[in-house]
Amino acid sequence: MTNTRRAFTMVELVVVVGLVGLLSTVVFRMFSSSTSSQKSAMVDLSMQSRVLTTQNRIVRMIREGTDFLMPEIGESSPALFFADYEGNVQVLYQIKDAELSKSTGKDLYKLMHYKVAVRNFDISNPVYDPDKSAMIADYVKDISFLMTNANTVNITAGFATEKKDFQVMFEVGLQNSGETE
Repeated sequence: MTNTRRAFTMVELVVVVGLVGLLSTVVFRMFSSSTSSQKSAMVDLSMQSRVLTTQNRIVRMIREGTDFLMPEIGESSPALFFADYEGNVQVLYQIKDAELSKSTGKDLYKLMHYKVAVRNFDISNPVYDPDKSAMIADYVKDISFLMTNANTVNITAGFATEKKDFQVMFEVGLQNSGETE
């Protein structure tokens, strides 16, 4: 006589359910960690794109200039004043972003742009109309403009998210030298 088995024992079922549960936990954690890595990579790529866009905007603006007004050669400043070929003074400056600083826990700024006609601008007492300022970039940790010569400025800018900091350094020269006689 042969002894045939037609069902699983309770111990075998408990072992199988335990193994399936363990395997599903491992697979879930694998996918969960890859999703968080993807999110982190997307935040980094987004910030790198933001930094590159900011750099390109600054370069385009400065290349429209004909003469740097402030800072002086050899000096560094958090603001840049330059004249353009249309008879305007353009200013790049930073202003604290209280809301973003609070949400990230870091002191962050907005990079702003202001343009005013030369006749309405006093370099010894530079005032501006905030309603005529435009935002160039946000998430700015710091920015510095260093005049290396009469036609060139070195720019060092730091950007930050809650978890990471990014830094960019570049040099821009004036392309427009104004009218020739």
